[in-house]
Amino acid sequence: MLLQGSSAELPLPDATVDFVVTDPPYFDSVQYGDLAAYFRVWLCQMLPDDATWHYDLNAAAVDQHANGNGQYDAVLGAIFGECRRVLRPDGRLIFTFHHWKPQAWAALTVALMQSGFSLVNRYVVHAENLTSIHIANQNALLHDVILVLASAENQRRIWATPDTIDKSDSRAFCESCGTALGALLQSELSPLEVAHRWKTLLE
Repeated sequence: MLLQGSSAELPLPDATVDFVVTDPPYFDSVQYGDLAAYFRVWLCQMLPDDATWHYDLNAAAVDQHANGNGQYDAVLGAIFGECRRVLRPDGRLIFTFHHWKPQAWAALTVALMQSGFSLVNRYVVHAENLTSIHIANQNALLHDVILVLASAENQRRIWATPDTIDKSDSRAFCESCGTALGALLQSELSPLEVAHRWKTLLE
Protein backbone atom coordinates (compact mmCIF):
# COMPACT_ATOMS: atom_id res chain seq x y z
CA MET A 1 0.00 0.00 0.00
CA LEU A 2 1.50 3.31 -1.09
CA LEU A 3 -0.01 6.51 0.28
CA GLN A 4 0.80 10.16 -0.26
CA GLY A 5 0.04 12.46 2.61
CA SER A 6 1.13 13.76 5.99
CA SER A 7 2.77 11.30 8.37
CA ALA A 8 1.11 13.25 11.16
CA GLU A 9 -2.26 11.83 10.00
CA LEU A 10 -1.97 8.12 9.27
CA PRO A 11 -5.11 6.29 8.06
CA LEU A 12 -4.45 3.39 10.45
CA PRO A 13 -6.21 2.17 13.61
CA ASP A 14 -4.61 2.53 17.02
CA ALA A 15 -2.03 -0.05 18.13
CA THR A 16 -1.90 -2.03 14.87
CA VAL A 17 1.69 -1.55 13.67
CA ASP A 18 4.72 -3.59 14.77
CA PHE A 19 7.48 -1.34 13.45
CA VAL A 20 7.83 2.16 12.05
CA VAL A 21 11.09 2.49 10.12
CA THR A 22 11.63 6.01 8.83
CA ASP A 23 14.28 8.53 7.83
CA PRO A 24 13.55 12.01 9.20
CA PRO A 25 15.53 15.03 8.00
CA TYR A 26 18.80 15.65 9.83
CA PHE A 27 17.69 19.06 11.12
CA ASP A 28 19.09 21.70 8.73
CA SER A 29 21.71 19.53 7.01
CA VAL A 30 19.82 19.43 3.70
CA GLN A 31 17.31 21.89 2.24
CA TYR A 32 14.93 19.19 1.08
CA GLY A 33 12.35 21.59 -0.27
CA ASP A 34 14.84 23.22 -2.62
CA LEU A 35 16.09 19.84 -3.84
CA ALA A 36 12.60 18.47 -4.40
CA ALA A 37 11.48 21.59 -6.28
CA TYR A 38 13.86 20.76 -9.13
CA PHE A 39 12.24 17.37 -9.70
CA ARG A 40 8.67 18.57 -9.14
CA VAL A 41 8.93 20.84 -12.17
CA TRP A 42 9.36 17.79 -14.40
CA LEU A 43 7.06 15.44 -12.50
CA CYS A 44 4.19 17.93 -12.76
CA GLN A 45 4.56 17.80 -16.53
CA MET A 46 5.18 14.07 -16.95
CA LEU A 47 2.80 12.64 -14.31
CA PRO A 48 0.29 15.40 -13.62
CA ASP A 49 -2.45 13.15 -12.23
CA ASP A 50 -0.37 10.61 -10.33
CA ALA A 51 0.21 12.68 -7.18
CA THR A 52 -0.28 16.06 -5.59
CA TRP A 53 2.90 17.86 -6.59
CA HIS A 54 2.21 21.21 -4.96
CA TYR A 55 2.45 21.65 -1.22
CA ASP A 56 3.13 24.35 1.36
CA LEU A 57 6.83 24.54 2.20
CA ASN A 58 5.94 26.47 5.34
CA ALA A 59 4.68 23.18 6.80
CA ALA A 60 8.01 21.39 6.28
CA ALA A 61 10.08 20.13 9.20
CA VAL A 62 13.13 21.92 7.78
CA ASP A 63 11.98 25.53 7.89
CA GLN A 64 12.88 27.11 4.55
CA HIS A 65 12.90 30.59 6.08
CA ALA A 66 14.50 29.96 9.48
CA ASN A 67 17.27 27.60 8.34
CA GLY A 68 15.72 24.62 10.05
CA ASN A 69 15.59 25.93 13.60
CA GLY A 70 12.03 27.16 13.86
CA GLN A 71 9.61 24.24 13.59
CA TYR A 72 11.62 21.02 13.43
CA ASP A 73 10.61 19.78 16.88
CA ALA A 74 6.95 20.70 16.38
CA VAL A 75 6.59 18.98 12.98
CA LEU A 76 8.53 15.88 13.99
CA GLY A 77 6.72 15.80 17.33
CA ALA A 78 3.38 15.56 15.54
CA ILE A 79 4.70 12.76 13.33
CA PHE A 80 6.27 10.85 16.22
CA GLY A 81 3.06 11.22 18.20
CA GLU A 82 1.12 9.64 15.37
CA CYS A 83 3.72 6.86 15.15
CA ARG A 84 3.22 6.12 18.83
CA ARG A 85 -0.57 6.03 18.35
CA VAL A 86 -0.43 3.37 15.66
CA LEU A 87 2.33 1.27 17.24
CA ARG A 88 1.44 -1.79 19.28
CA PRO A 89 2.44 -1.64 22.97
CA ASP A 90 5.59 -3.63 22.17
CA GLY A 91 6.17 -1.89 18.81
CA ARG A 92 9.32 -0.03 17.83
CA LEU A 93 10.13 3.26 16.13
CA ILE A 94 13.46 3.03 14.29
CA PHE A 95 15.43 5.67 12.41
CA THR A 96 18.95 7.02 11.93
CA PHE A 97 20.33 10.41 12.88
CA HIS A 98 23.49 12.44 13.25
CA HIS A 99 24.37 16.11 13.61
CA TRP A 100 27.12 18.26 15.08
CA LYS A 101 24.79 20.99 16.40
CA PRO A 102 23.34 20.84 19.92
CA GLN A 103 20.19 22.54 18.58
CA ALA A 104 19.56 19.54 16.32
CA TRP A 105 19.84 16.99 19.12
CA ALA A 106 17.76 19.18 21.43
CA ALA A 107 14.95 19.50 18.87
CA LEU A 108 14.97 15.75 18.25
CA THR A 109 14.94 15.04 21.99
CA VAL A 110 11.99 17.37 22.60
CA ALA A 111 10.02 15.87 19.68
CA LEU A 112 10.52 12.32 21.03
CA MET A 113 9.98 13.31 24.64
CA GLN A 114 6.68 15.03 23.93
CA SER A 115 5.56 12.01 21.91
CA GLY A 116 6.21 9.65 24.83
CA PHE A 117 9.14 7.62 23.50
CA SER A 118 12.10 6.10 25.34
CA LEU A 119 15.32 4.71 23.89
CA VAL A 120 15.61 0.93 23.77
CA ASN A 121 19.03 0.81 22.11
CA ARG A 122 21.37 2.61 19.73
CA TYR A 123 23.79 1.24 17.14
CA VAL A 124 26.48 3.14 15.27
CA VAL A 125 27.05 2.41 11.58
CA HIS A 126 28.98 4.01 8.72
CA ALA A 127 26.85 6.69 7.13
CA GLU A 128 28.85 7.97 4.19
CA ASN A 129 31.46 6.81 1.75
CA LEU A 130 34.71 8.59 2.54
CA THR A 131 35.05 9.62 -1.11
CA SER A 132 31.56 11.16 -1.36
CA ILE A 133 31.66 14.65 -2.86
CA HIS A 134 28.91 15.67 -0.44
CA ILE A 135 31.17 15.31 2.61
CA ALA A 136 34.66 15.91 1.19
CA ASN A 137 36.43 18.66 3.16
CA GLN A 138 33.20 19.41 5.04
CA ASN A 139 34.11 18.08 8.51
CA ALA A 140 31.13 15.77 8.07
CA LEU A 141 30.21 12.98 10.43
CA LEU A 142 31.02 9.61 8.90
CA HIS A 143 28.61 7.62 11.05
CA ASP A 144 24.91 7.43 11.84
CA VAL A 145 23.37 6.31 15.08
CA ILE A 146 20.46 3.93 14.57
CA LEU A 147 17.89 4.75 17.26
CA VAL A 148 15.46 2.07 18.42
CA LEU A 149 12.62 3.54 20.48
CA ALA A 150 9.53 2.31 22.27
CA SER A 151 6.72 3.74 24.34
CA ALA A 152 8.08 5.36 27.50
CA GLU A 153 5.55 3.30 29.45
CA ASN A 154 7.61 0.22 28.58
CA GLN A 155 10.96 1.74 29.48
CA ARG A 156 13.35 -0.89 30.78
CA ARG A 157 16.88 0.34 30.17
CA ILE A 158 18.42 3.09 32.27
CA TRP A 159 20.77 5.44 30.44
CA ALA A 160 23.43 7.55 32.13
CA THR A 161 24.29 10.92 30.59
CA PRO A 162 27.95 10.97 29.50
CA ASP A 163 30.09 13.56 31.27
CA THR A 164 31.65 14.62 27.98
CA ILE A 165 31.22 13.84 24.29
CA ASP A 166 34.33 13.19 22.20
CA LYS A 167 34.07 15.41 19.11
CA SER A 168 37.36 14.21 17.64
CA ASP A 169 36.02 10.80 16.61
CA SER A 170 32.87 10.36 14.50
CA ARG A 171 31.94 6.92 15.86
CA ALA A 172 32.45 7.86 19.50
CA PHE A 173 30.57 11.12 18.98
CA CYS A 174 27.49 9.42 17.53
CA GLU A 175 27.48 6.69 20.18
CA SER A 176 27.75 9.22 23.02
CA CYS A 177 25.01 11.40 21.52
CA GLY A 178 22.74 8.35 21.31
CA THR A 179 23.46 7.56 24.95
CA ALA A 180 22.78 11.16 25.98
CA LEU A 181 19.49 11.08 24.06
CA GLY A 182 18.44 7.99 25.99
CA ALA A 183 19.24 9.64 29.31
CA LEU A 184 17.43 12.86 28.46
CA LEU A 185 14.32 11.01 27.27
CA GLN A 186 13.98 9.37 30.69
CA SER A 187 14.41 12.71 32.46
CA GLU A 188 11.71 15.22 33.35
CA LEU A 189 13.55 18.24 31.97
CA SER A 190 11.72 21.05 30.22
CA PRO A 191 12.50 21.85 26.56
CA LEU A 192 14.66 24.78 27.67
CA GLU A 193 16.55 22.55 30.10
CA VAL A 194 17.04 19.94 27.37
CA ALA A 195 18.47 22.59 25.06
CA HIS A 196 20.82 23.81 27.80
CA ARG A 197 21.99 20.27 28.54
CA TRP A 198 22.81 19.58 24.89
CA LYS A 199 24.61 22.92 24.60
CA THR A 200 26.70 22.03 27.66
CA LEU A 201 27.60 18.64 26.17
CA LEU A 202 28.42 19.76 22.63
CA GLU A 203 29.85 23.27 22.88
